[in-house]
Amino acid sequence: MNDLYNSPPRKHWRIRRMIVIPLLLSVISLLLILSHSKGKSFIIGTYVKVAFKIEEPEPMVLEPLPPQDYTFKWPPDLNQPLCMPKIYVYPDDARMGEFQVSGIEGVGTNYMSEQILLSQLRDKSSDVYRNYVTEKPEEADFFYIPFLGAKYLTYCWFGKGIKGDCDVDELYVKPMMRHIQEDYPYWNRTFGRDHIITHPMDSTSLYYNARHTMQNATFLTTIGDKRVKFTNEGRARRYDDIVIPSSTALLHLAKFNPLDYVTEDGHPKKGSRDVFVIFGGLYKDVKPADEYSGGIRSLIRALEHQYGYKVAAHWESPDYSNLLSRAKYGLAPQGWTLDTTRIWEYIAFGVVPVVIADGIVEPFEDDLDWDSFIVRIPRRNAHKMDLILRSISDEEYESKRQALWDHGRHTLFDQHAWDLIVRGLCRKGGLAGLRTIDRDHHEALPQEFTI
Repeated sequence: MNDLYNSPPRKHWRIRRMIVIPLLLSVISLLLILSHSKGKSFIIGTYVKVAFKIEEPEPMVLEPLPPQDYTFKWPPDLNQPLCMPKIYVYPDDARMGEFQVSGIEGVGTNYMSEQILLSQLRDKSSDVYRNYVTEKPEEADFFYIPFLGAKYLTYCWFGKGIKGDCDVDELYVKPMMRHIQEDYPYWNRTFGRDHIITHPMDSTSLYYNARHTMQNATFLTTIGDKRVKFTNEGRARRYDDIVIPSSTALLHLAKFNPLDYVTEDGHPKKGSRDVFVIFGGLYKDVKPADEYSGGIRSLIRALEHQYGYKVAAHWESPDYSNLLSRAKYGLAPQGWTLDTTRIWEYIAFGVVPVVIADGIVEPFEDDLDWDSFIVRIPRRNAHKMDLILRSISDEEYESKRQALWDHGRHTLFDQHAWDLIVRGLCRKGGLAGLRTIDRDHHEALPQEFTI
């Protein structure tokens, strides 16, 4: 130790330098790391960079990659089908139950998806019929059962004012499935694996005690849910079902046309999108710990008077349509289920949906990039929704709005809903890349083939 202090000055400085310089470099490195975080450490980091003339590297823009064949692209071009199957629609018959041939118009609700899809399949002037439907069951890949369980139940509940199950199993489900399974040979060939049935209500097939008779079919359902509770009880069958959009009171009952309010490009015909956020629905009596909406809707009360927000339990259809044409974002928090009918109204009017529903499976996720045209907020961050939305740049908002208008609208019933359903059927039936001649004869689908 005495040698160190008694050494010549030159040697003494060399030893100090060996200690001090590495220590100084270590301190600088630590400050540079801290400079990437917020607050005072950013100021310190900036000072160090300036003091020691540390320059940030210039960003590099590389040569763009060559284009790929369309079969490698995602999301895909929906004008180029995945397959071209044939679907046979069972005709109505009194043996399906008297309700099937009763001619009852039913009661208008948000559960009309089954009626809309069936009507499109039976409309001989429609592209859906021309592209996919066959009148010859022996050549069909898939069989559509014209089950209208939601219409039956809602007519009983709201039209007749009867509570309970309305004897739906004995008067409708069992006769329907008995006719399909015993009077035709097609169900028994695959035990129903190539059959399709629509369940548009919140509990899907759980309304029916005789649901075991239809379980092997593919369900078209508005419920897409990854959560354990709904998987365990059989309400959501992620790999057996195809998730579809819901009908809505505004679009399918009142039949308001969005293009009366917005242009072909999705911009308001009058004024601008001066409403920052819109929400209409139940929220006033919701508490944070409620099962309904996971408590999320309780937060909306605090936003009633926030600048740029339009929040109410209900609007008359003309007022609501006008507000939708002016809104930038629309809140779509879960209710009793993760999906909400208002998301389809948002999409139709060019409003970017704000989805707050952990575990939701949106319709046609295999073919649509939902994250390009919605904002997702997890429940744990729902209390920050206003902060999150106000932090979105104008450029990012416009990108989502344009993607919504160009691609998100394909989900709507009057757009490409059946084309997207068929893509799901192609995957389930192992028909990708094929065009059906008849059930036992398929040929390769040409790449240039479009619909």
